[in-house]
Amino acid sequence: MKFIAVLLVVGALIAGILGPQLFFVVDEKQVAIVTRFGEVQQQVKRSGIYIKTPFVDNVTYFEKRLLIFDAPPDSLLTKDKKRLIIDVYARGRIVNPKLFRETVRTENQAASRAVDIISSEMRAEIAGDNQAEIITTSREPIMNRILENSKPQLAKFGIELIDVRIKRADFPVEIADSVYLRMQAERKRKADKERAEGAEIDASVRAEVDKEATIIVANAEKEANILRGEGEARAIEIFAEAIGQDLEFYTFRRSLEAYGNIFAEKSTIVIPADSDLFQYLQSPAGLTAPSDGN
Repeated sequence: MKFIAVLLVVGALIAGILGPQLFFVVDEKQVAIVTRFGEVQQQVKRSGIYIKTPFVDNVTYFEKRLLIFDAPPDSLLTKDKKRLIIDVYARGRIVNPKLFRETVRTENQAASRAVDIISSEMRAEIAGDNQAEIITTSREPIMNRILENSKPQLAKFGIELIDVRIKRADFPVEIADSVYLRMQAERKRKADKERAEGAEIDASVRAEVDKEATIIVANAEKEANILRGEGEARAIEIFAEAIGQDLEFYTFRRSLEAYGNIFAEKSTIVIPADSDLFQYLQSPAGLTAPSDGN
């Protein structure tokens, strides 16, 4: 029993001393390279616990997650000889740790090389497009071409390039104000043109409506005048028929209408002796038809 206990203690001591030199752990966020006297012995891409030769082998860890290659903003010349401030970044991951260590060795050096390559491709692409196209329509195709052209170059360093993005494409500070003013003037010109076209259409529609309204009113007045004339003609016919039937009654009726128009409250009327108008007010005999003067 004492011998077994001694063996366990000795084993624990050996494991405590040799353990860090015998085993190494790679987690899910890393890839690793095992080297012996500078020569690569093993590359590990999966997480787990691995064995190495104690005191001889060294383990170098690299990032398995996406790396960000952020290029500084740069003033680039476009095809139409204008300048744009371009801010671009890219994302990639280490897929060949051995090649990565042999070429760029560290992640900082890898980022520096990637930025140089992407900036160079960006400069070439920007030089082939006009300023307005880059800002409005060509950004996505430019990024795709930079991605395709940069991929083979970064693959030589064991890096797989995933994406390239333009964060900002802006005018230089010294010309930004004039560009914005020119853009505002252009927008105002288009707005004024559309307002003028709208006003022209509005005037045309209103003129057409006014014309139709005038025609409708004129036709209505014409029909009203015709009806009014027909009514007056019919009234005259009726009056003529009434006069023909009883002339004395018609004369009496018209005289009463005249009295109603002439007399007012507390009116003083001077009646000529020979006036036919007031013959019905002079005497009861006036109720008969006028005589021949006897």
